[in-house]
Amino acid sequence: MLKVEIISTGLFDTLQDEGRPGYQSQGVPLGGAMDRQSAALANQLVGNPLGTPVVESTLLGSKLYFHGPAQIALTGALARSTLNGHPMPRYTTVNVSPEAILNIGSMQQGCRTYLAIRGDWQVQKWLGSCSPPPYQSEVLTPDSQLQPGQLLKIQNAPNIEIRQFPPQDQPIFPKNGEVRVFPGPEWGAFSDSARAQFLDQPFTLSKDSNRMGLRLKEQLPETGHLPGLLSSAVLPGTVQVPPSGQPIILMADAQTTGGYLRIAQVATNDLPILAQCRPGDQVQFRLHV
Repeated sequence: MLKVEIISTGLFDTLQDEGRPGYQSQGVPLGGAMDRQSAALANQLVGNPLGTPVVESTLLGSKLYFHGPAQIALTGALARSTLNGHPMPRYTTVNVSPEAILNIGSMQQGCRTYLAIRGDWQVQKWLGSCSPPPYQSEVLTPDSQLQPGQLLKIQNAPNIEIRQFPPQDQPIFPKNGEVRVFPGPEWGAFSDSARAQFLDQPFTLSKDSNRMGLRLKEQLPETGHLPGLLSSAVLPGTVQVPPSGQPIILMADAQTTGGYLRIAQVATNDLPILAQCRPGDQVQFRLHV
């Protein structure tokens, strides 16, 4: 049994997987990795099933001590990561020796990294997932928000041959991202000028953003008089507009219903772009028809 000790944590380090699909009708958020593409690539590089837990770090990662040999892979944001004091390669399988120390460090480009470790993770689950529910019930929450001194236990699996994504195939996370959107259920409730501005101007990501939603700074015109909704279905990628006119893009831990008008829905394949946006980065919406 491999044991990996958390020496120190970053700003927000959690265990994540593919979340809890199928429970939204009961009010349970989907959850799971914010950047599902990077999480899946990390597991692929170490030969794990796609639903295997990974360590998701936000802006600043954790420091980990390996009590035994392991195979690992790090994907997602470009971070100042080191393994035993040397630069840690990204998007490749890495063989780790016993007593190795991995320091994921601060993100230089992008917002979130994903660490996969080969083997069968021995973790607590709720409704089939180790991802922590956003409402943090002491009864229901798995022990998935990492803490210093915590031990991750992973049943070893035989090593695989080294896998690698060449640099030209690795994603780039620019400070100005473009995402495709479909018209939302209340698209027609907004004025022509509000719809035009939604598509024409870039929006800046506010620091008041998290795994539940990304708040944008700029305001849409003529929204203060619009009526609210009875609670209606929402999902990751729904773009809501509250009375302030400042759009909110719902993300992985979003609630399942909401009362704000839904101007648009982000294309699922573009959610990883948003997951890697940092406060101060800009997003441009493009209508996908």
